[in-house]
Amino acid sequence: MIKKIGKNLKKRKVKIFSIFLLASSLAWFLNKLSESYISNTTFKLNYENVPKGYLLNSVSKQDLDVKLEAIGFQFLSFGLSAKEINIDLSKEEIKDSKIVLSAKEIQKQIDESLPNSMLLKDLDKEAIYFKLVKIITKEIRVQADVNLTLQKNCMLDGVISVKPNSIKVTGPENEVETLERVNTTVIELNNIAENFSETAQIIIPKTLKNTSFSAESIVVKGNVSRFSEKIIDNIPIIVTNLPKGITVKTFPDRAKVLCKAKLDVLKKLGQNNFVVTADYKSMLQGKDKVLLQIKSSPEDIYNASLLQNKVTYIIKK
Repeated sequence: MIKKIGKNLKKRKVKIFSIFLLASSLAWFLNKLSESYISNTTFKLNYENVPKGYLLNSVSKQDLDVKLEAIGFQFLSFGLSAKEINIDLSKEEIKDSKIVLSAKEIQKQIDESLPNSMLLKDLDKEAIYFKLVKIITKEIRVQADVNLTLQKNCMLDGVISVKPNSIKVTGPENEVETLERVNTTVIELNNIAENFSETAQIIIPKTLKNTSFSAESIVVKGNVSRFSEKIIDNIPIIVTNLPKGITVKTFPDRAKVLCKAKLDVLKKLGQNNFVVTADYKSMLQGKDKVLLQIKSSPEDIYNASLLQNKVTYIIKK
């Protein structure tokens, strides 16, 4: 029993001694942390507020070696966080697309960024050099890539619209100045019989890493109408480039034109809406027949073709 009691007392003494040792060590450690120290460290420099109209192209230094003075507590908390300093370039003077940041200005900005309890004792005295690229804005054309096929007896009513048909690009002068247009992804429209509206993405060249676009996509629209056919006959054949004193008679002297258009347009068409010609100069080649051409036709028809595009002729002097 006595041995057991003695053993327990011994363990208790060890525990008490350990507690006192820990407490004294902690007190010593806290006392040391309250003292002032000088230490070297390296800041990662983040450059912000590049002057308007320019883009940062390259910089001579990304990190900066400094010497700091602070109490131990400050260094302890400082070591747990990322050592980064923001450097403001908004007020710096630009010469030939370059900025030179002096050691004095660097020190000033770092002093302003440090906590009040931390003092900058020394730093790398070398200036920092920046190369800038001038930013420009240019309006360029959008080239829509559309593959369109229509159903039988259907026609495109008007032109295909692309909105926007041009966009603004903003970026470094060397990237933007040679850019004349951008293309879109392919829009496949097969066997179409009605009005359509499709979205396509603008293809941004991979080389334009620092260029922004005012739009990333476009909308392609088109109206589709059904058409019918009508033959317009009794259209006079006019001989052009005919010299004075010469007459030409063609056989036949009237032409027929097959027209494709919307029904309401076809109803209004007549022989006066077309001009069919034969060129006297081509007759001088001595061939038996001369080629006819439709020189004039209404704009709102889908297609017009001659049922007979060659005729025989007689020249009279």
